[in-house]
Amino acid sequence: MAGAKLVLGYATGTVSVISDGFHSLTDSASNVLGIVGLRASRMPPDADHPYGHRKYETLAAGGIFIFLLFAVVEVGRAAFDRLQGGSAPNVTAMSFVVMLATLAINLVVVRYERRQAKRLTSELLLADAMHTTSDVYTSCAVLASLAGVRLGFPAMDSIGGLVVAVFIARTGWAIARDTSRVLSDTVVLAEDNIREVVMGVPEVIGCHHIRSRGSLDHTFLDLHVWLPRDMPLHEAHRLSHVVKDRLMAKYPQIADAIIHIEPPP
Repeated sequence: MAGAKLVLGYATGTVSVISDGFHSLTDSASNVLGIVGLRASRMPPDADHPYGHRKYETLAAGGIFIFLLFAVVEVGRAAFDRLQGGSAPNVTAMSFVVMLATLAINLVVVRYERRQAKRLTSELLLADAMHTTSDVYTSCAVLASLAGVRLGFPAMDSIGGLVVAVFIARTGWAIARDTSRVLSDTVVLAEDNIREVVMGVPEVIGCHHIRSRGSLDHTFLDLHVWLPRDMPLHEAHRLSHVVKDRLMAKYPQIADAIIHIEPPP
């Protein structure tokens, strides 16, 4: 679909179609890099990566952001050049055929991905379905701009290109925001929620120094739990595992939880 749009766009000089082609290309790049990153992230921990390889997925997302940045620059430059007096695009019946065909394919993809996301309980597929939905909206905007050009308003082509650039920039911002949260070790799980689970374990007096990091679906947690001073070590150790098991049952996204036992202050 990306190839069809880009070939058509450059052949007819239609900025809005070129922009939508870049948008589709970002979808393709997102999927390819996502597969590569996901495959790398599934490798088990080793001596050099004791926490696993999940951040390869984050690095892949960073690569997608850079690609989106170049796409926005290219699309914006082409749209502004056209607004400043470039030649009018050559909108033909084939332009509408290609755009309608790719729109129909995207609608099928969105429906299929949403169905599979529910079946597999996959946040990744659901997110990609939402991303592809934005491609549907941009294709509709491009069709509207093509219709405007055909009716004698050539400026609609540049406006359509800028609309697509906004969609690409919005996607890039969301990716940059999410990757920065992972790389900067932003808190993932709220302390109060963790404390509520921990305090539900009998004989636990309190907890503090609660820290979480990682991604929403692969989180690392550590905290200090207060237990009675006269409790035998083997019993304190057993209770720490009860705390850990309850936390991981409540939050399946926890990859590992480290419980430090200590007497209350």
